[in-house]
Amino acid sequence: MTKLTEFIDTLDLHVDQTYRGNCPVCHGKNTFTATRDYTNVKYNCYKNSCGIGGSQRRQLDASDIMSLQGRSNAPESYSEWDLCPYEIPPYITPYEQALHPIDPTFLQRYDIRPSDVMYDIRQDRVVFPVYTENNVLVDAVGRSMTGRTPKWLRYAASPMPYVVGVGEVAVIVEDAISAYVISQWKERDVVGIALLGTQLTDFHRRYITKWFDKLIVALDPDARDKTIKIARELNCKALNLKDDFKYRRPEDLDKLAEMLNA
Repeated sequence: MTKLTEFIDTLDLHVDQTYRGNCPVCHGKNTFTATRDYTNVKYNCYKNSCGIGGSQRRQLDASDIMSLQGRSNAPESYSEWDLCPYEIPPYITPYEQALHPIDPTFLQRYDIRPSDVMYDIRQDRVVFPVYTENNVLVDAVGRSMTGRTPKWLRYAASPMPYVVGVGEVAVIVEDAISAYVISQWKERDVVGIALLGTQLTDFHRRYITKWFDKLIVALDPDARDKTIKIARELNCKALNLKDDFKYRRPEDLDKLAEMLNA
C-alpha cells in the first residue's frame, strides 16, 4: 500500500463528501482535493509542479447505505464553521447559459472566464459563487454591470470571504474581481481572498489563518490605513497599491511579484 493510498484511507470520506488540504505528495498548501462518490474516491493536486490525480475504489458502509435510502443524518450547517449551504435562485444562471445577449466587455476587461461566474438575469449582475474549502456553496456576490446600486450585492448572510485559486500564498483584497485577477497570476500559484469590504472579522481571521501561513494584504489605495492594520493583526506583509488590484497597474504587479519571490 502506497503512502498516497494510506492517506486517502485515513480521510474516511463518506458519499458526496470532499476533502481539501495539503498535498500528501508535494506538500503543497491547500492544493489537494479528494471527493467520494458511491464507489470511488477521486483525488487531484492542483499545484502545477505536482499534478497527481486518479481514483481509488471504496465499498459502501452503513452511513452510505442510509444516504442511498434518503435517511442521511448529515447536519444542515457546514462543519466547524456553522455555515449553511446556499441554494442558487432560479434567476441566477451559469453565465454561458444566459438566454438574452450579454455585453462581453465586462468580463474581457478583467480576463474573467465565463465558465467561472454566473449571471443574475433580474438585476444584470456578474455573480461570483462563494465556496468553502470543501467546495460547499454558501453564498454568492454580484457586481452590477449597468451602474445599478448597490454596486456589489451579497445574496446570503454568510460570513465566508470569497476565496479563489490554489496555492501556498494568499493575497487579501477588498472585492471579488481583484481576488479573481490575483488567482490568475501566471508566475506562481496564488490564492485571492476578498473580504468583500475593508473589515477583517473574527470569522475571516480564524478561517484565513487556519488555511494559509503566507499572507499579503493589499486593499484598495483609499484603505491604506486598514491595509496596515490588518497586516499587523495577521502578522504578515502589506502591499500599498497605487490602484485597485483588478486594474493591474504595472508598478503594483511588480511590487507583488517582488513580495512573492522574496
